[in-house]
Amino acid sequence: MHIETDRLDHRGQSLDSRENLLKQIVVSIVSLFCIVNANDASACTPSPCWMGSLDSYYENVVPWSAQSMRESLHETIDDHERFPYTSSEIDTWDVLEEADRISADSTDIITIYRNARYIKRGGGNDFYNREHSWPKSYGFPDNGPELNYPYTDMHHLFLADSDYNFNRSNKPFADCDSNCIEQATETNAGRGGAGGDYPGDSNWTDGEYTNGRWEVWQHRRGDIARAMFYMDVRYAGGFHAVTGASEPDLILTDDLSLIASANTGNNEAVAYMGMLSTLLRWHKEDPVDAAELQHHLAVSVHQNNRNPFIDHPKWVACVFEDDCPVFLLTAGLNDAWYNPDTDGQGFFITVFPNLDKVSLAWFTYDTEFPNEDTQANLGDPGHRWLTALGPISGNQSVMNIDIASGGIFDTATEIEHTEPIGSDGTITLTFKNCNEGSVAYNIPSIGRQGTVPIRRIVNDNALLCERLSQPD
Repeated sequence: MHIETDRLDHRGQSLDSRENLLKQIVVSIVSLFCIVNANDASACTPSPCWMGSLDSYYENVVPWSAQSMRESLHETIDDHERFPYTSSEIDTWDVLEEADRISADSTDIITIYRNARYIKRGGGNDFYNREHSWPKSYGFPDNGPELNYPYTDMHHLFLADSDYNFNRSNKPFADCDSNCIEQATETNAGRGGAGGDYPGDSNWTDGEYTNGRWEVWQHRRGDIARAMFYMDVRYAGGFHAVTGASEPDLILTDDLSLIASANTGNNEAVAYMGMLSTLLRWHKEDPVDAAELQHHLAVSVHQNNRNPFIDHPKWVACVFEDDCPVFLLTAGLNDAWYNPDTDGQGFFITVFPNLDKVSLAWFTYDTEFPNEDTQANLGDPGHRWLTALGPISGNQSVMNIDIASGGIFDTATEIEHTEPIGSDGTITLTFKNCNEGSVAYNIPSIGRQGTVPIRRIVNDNALLCERLSQPD
């Protein structure tokens, strides 16, 4: 049992006065704390008031490919507000001792690996310290005069028992086996302390440095995995947009030689950590829970950025496994479209979700009849429209071309259509996202085929499309 005999922190300041200064922080955390389901933190209500709803925070994310999601997530979470590692002002100690409280109604803290409970010490002490889950030796060891953002990024910092932090060192996260050394947990917050044969509910380790392994116990391994995914996406090289500080490109891998190459003792432009395949499995084995969400919200309030893989765990599959959602055709695509390189023509596209149909009208902008010697690729040279209709299938529709003739404006006439249906060919309409698509046509009757890239003439329906197409 650890007894607090002197309520002074590591800087000699009164803990009581510091707690008064931090009262607003405590209130913020309690008000933001909410129950989350086992799979998706976006189910949390109410949404953090400081940045509106999660939908608005992630509104610019493009989820239709690993690259587009990674790049758009990076732009969303980049350039966060940095807090000093240790300072007389609010620093990482202050925030982490709120983030890693054992519960919302207690000031005691709980550690990431041992699951031990301690009286909050207000900073440096002999019992617990700050764990860089992405070891700082891999890419950013020097927290010198130049601002070092990953060094103090609290989305990957956790309170840890000093001896467990030492034993973990900078070993990659990897599965161990029954020959490894057990690093047991304690019973707190309704879990831990059961022990048992490997893996039980203990941490396990062997080896040293890059050649070692550290297996996180079953109830916190998902927390660590999602922290690693955050670091990989948040740090993509370049410079902080506000302060101009250089930032490394942090990359998760299964290649131990790459991981070792980053352990130079210097801040590096590119650095690696792993093991990616293990972290992906841990993410699935240990879903987001209340303790992880509490840490996330506390850090988010201060840094003004979020960990998207806590808010949307399903996005891990897209970014790291290229298992992305399929873009669906919705009424948000109902608009006028064109190809800038051939802007004498355009397309009216209408999606009917309830009918599971899409209609397309391909037209020209000409208002006068063409010259007598003009040769048309299809139909009469004066023909202005080509229409098609087809069923919705994911992000595309294969449509039968319909060539109508005999129509006169505001005059009752007998109209002739393509017979039999489809004999004039097909159009395959495909959309990559809400602003880019293509019209691939195949017209055997005249031996012509090709693909026309299209984009919106105006963006009046683009926001509606984003809302309707956003995956869970």
